[in-house]
Amino acid sequence: MKTLHWAVVTLLVASAANLCVMVPGGPIEERDFSAISPVILGSFNLFLTLLGLSSFALAYLIASKRYSGYALASLIGLGYFAVYALDLAFIFPKSPTPMPALLFKLEWLGIFLSVPLILGAAIMSKQHAQNEHTARGAAFSLPVILGVGVLILAIVTFSTYSAMGL
Repeated sequence: MKTLHWAVVTLLVASAANLCVMVPGGPIEERDFSAISPVILGSFNLFLTLLGLSSFALAYLIASKRYSGYALASLIGLGYFAVYALDLAFIFPKSPTPMPALLFKLEWLGIFLSVPLILGAAIMSKQHAQNEHTARGAAFSLPVILGVGVLILAIVTFSTYSAMGL
């Protein structure tokens, strides 16, 4: 189970890193989403930002055994899967600009990372529940929480404005 524990941690970090390079306005995502409402686009970018940052935070907490968040890791994996599947199926977000080839490949990579994350985290969650391990509580200081909040606001603002072509 130790190997699966570290696999979940690694998949969380790899999934978040993969998502980070796809931020609108970054080196890969070049599509125009100006036809989408700024509120919807901002909400979507908030979801993506929380998905990525929570993956990094959860990976740290699971690795340090401060929090046994395997069920949450499985849900995060489902989030990655849903985001990529919706985009690859041309459901959301829609753009008149075609998807760049590298983005297409990275989204498929995201799908391939999400499936073992979902399954591995679910197995670990079940195993952890059966063994009734208790983990130390996860606590963050106010400056860390405020710093993360400012980071989230900056990322969402940048990605939303970039996606709208502003």
